[in-house]
Amino acid sequence: MTSPSPTQLPDGPPLPEMREAVLSRDDVLTLVADLQAHAQITGTLCKAAPQQQTPLHNISLETAVEQFFTWAVSAIQIRYAYDGHEWTDTLLNTPAGMRLVRCQHPRFSTAGSPRPQ
Repeated sequence: MTSPSPTQLPDGPPLPEMREAVLSRDDVLTLVADLQAHAQITGTLCKAAPQQQTPLHNISLETAVEQFFTWAVSAIQIRYAYDGHEWTDTLLNTPAGMRLVRCQHPRFSTAGSPRPQ
């Protein structure tokens, strides 16, 4: 899959490419199975409520999804590597359903950076 170049702000790094969708429970289970089979999961974080801080420790993806389905957490963030890129999938419990926000992180160019001595 080829994606367009991320937007570049004049005073910062490129903005990541993002996609959104509303998923069913079965869609979330399929997503989790696909990630476990094809990606290298590097971290999973949970957010209990919109106004609460997110704990900094990772938990297992299975535990995060169980808590998400029971509304014990309002969102989970899954960080992973796939096809040479870093990705973040955020699942949010909303009144309209389970919202997925997928972000492919840009690769930063080291052109123009000083080389280590």
